[in-house]
Amino acid sequence: MQHNIKSLETYLRETLHAPVQLERWRQAATLPAYLTGQYDFFDGTVGDIHILFLHSAEEPVPNAAKKHERTLQQNWNGPVAFVFERITPRTRQRMVSEGLSFVVPDSQIYLPALGVNLRERYRTRVQTTDRLRPSAQVLFLHALANRSPASSTPSRLARRLGYTPMAMGQALNQLEDAKLVNVHKEGRERRFELAGEPADLWHQAQPLLASPISRRRYLSGVTPSAHKGLAAAGLSALATYSALAEPAVPVVALDRVKAKSLLEVRGVQELPTADEAELAVEVWSYEPGVLSEGATVDRLSLYLSLRDDTDERVQSALDEMMRGVTW
Repeated sequence: MQHNIKSLETYLRETLHAPVQLERWRQAATLPAYLTGQYDFFDGTVGDIHILFLHSAEEPVPNAAKKHERTLQQNWNGPVAFVFERITPRTRQRMVSEGLSFVVPDSQIYLPALGVNLRERYRTRVQTTDRLRPSAQVLFLHALANRSPASSTPSRLARRLGYTPMAMGQALNQLEDAKLVNVHKEGRERRFELAGEPADLWHQAQPLLASPISRRRYLSGVTPSAHKGLAAAGLSALATYSALAEPAVPVVALDRVKAKSLLEVRGVQELPTADEAELAVEVWSYEPGVLSEGATVDRLSLYLSLRDDTDERVQSALDEMMRGVTW
């Protein structure tokens, strides 16, 4: 079941380009047995909207699903979405006509509560190169740092970078559309290599790359043991790569899941500003550890997180750091 949760999270995040987090719905135990016997329930946060996802291995019966939705509204004050592994065109049409939200991971999504009309995965690819998705950015930065050879494949890198093979395949599509990689097929595998010299591609890709930071949190009550092992980020990391002085409040980077876990540690409190904080946490759109360089985040992601800083000292330190990059 954990695989189903991760698959759904990844699909929603990649499709909607929004932060997504799912966890078991604790109130499910109070529901009638005919519901708990058919569904697994997940409390989902998509962006800033809460949605109750009902996962079933069986294809939906729209009339029954409508009744189940009405029953759940006695315990859940918000949108409800059904999650299935497959769905026939006829059932899909009936679900839409009934106004029932549903998701078929890696295939279809219909979430009118989010303003998302029916989307399907077609063979013909639509080029989307205004901004790289987080998964595509991670894949690109990994390729730059490792000069990915032509033997690189999405399936081999999926586990290393913390994504599904499907997500890595979509990321590779976007990099190919942006002309950052060359792709060719060998049998059933797609292999890729950088489309040019890493330094040239890095500059070419700047308009497509985004800061990895999705939000900042300021904490107090973080013990040295809880703080130990976290990758330095922001000005803390930049100070290790340059002559910049260490900031008064240490900065670390975490993905959303680990940031949430840190906030749940007993005694840790979140503060509204950095004034009295003991630790600043950058919540990243991808896992910092997959690209990190020892005790700090990687230089390329760090550059992207600080490139818009208007402080001349920071810009000077960034220039110093980037001169140390071996392309």
